[in-house]
Amino acid sequence: MRILRKEVVFRGGLLTLVRKEVQNSDGNIFLRETVTYGGNASVVIPLYKGNFVFVRQFRPTVEDFLLEFPAGRIENGETPIVCARRELEEETGLIPLNLKFIFEIYPSPGFVEEKLYMFFADEFEEGRVNPDLGEEINIVKYDKKTAFKLLEEGRIVDGKTVCGLLWFKMRFGG
Repeated sequence: MRILRKEVVFRGGLLTLVRKEVQNSDGNIFLRETVTYGGNASVVIPLYKGNFVFVRQFRPTVEDFLLEFPAGRIENGETPIVCARRELEEETGLIPLNLKFIFEIYPSPGFVEEKLYMFFADEFEEGRVNPDLGEEINIVKYDKKTAFKLLEEGRIVDGKTVCGLLWFKMRFGG
């Protein structure tokens, strides 16, 4: 497969829509539309005193509140680990002392180029909550048993959070 042509169809403040002409190995040509999000993001799975720390926030895309692990876009000149530290403190007031990279994922590679860098931390010092302008975040803590029950009941549906919880369960058990 190869990309024959790219055309920017729409450029917004946050997203760019690109139409791509793709040639398959059999020679057939298809059009695909992809979203350029303008960067990647970091996610932290914080386990604070035996409890997972989530943020509950309204997501206009799905018109609902979602329970999520803290995350955010990597800013220009930032590394994924620096972003993870910054976002965790901004959203929860926790400063990780032992932040560990665990894996990367493409949450929706069928149409979005974004890559997420996943981290884990279970040692912290207190910092200060400082959400981005327009963010209304509620910090929610659940013990492991409750968090896995919410996952099993389909009450945690954010993809990065589902991946993080499943990673934790595979790595450390339930």
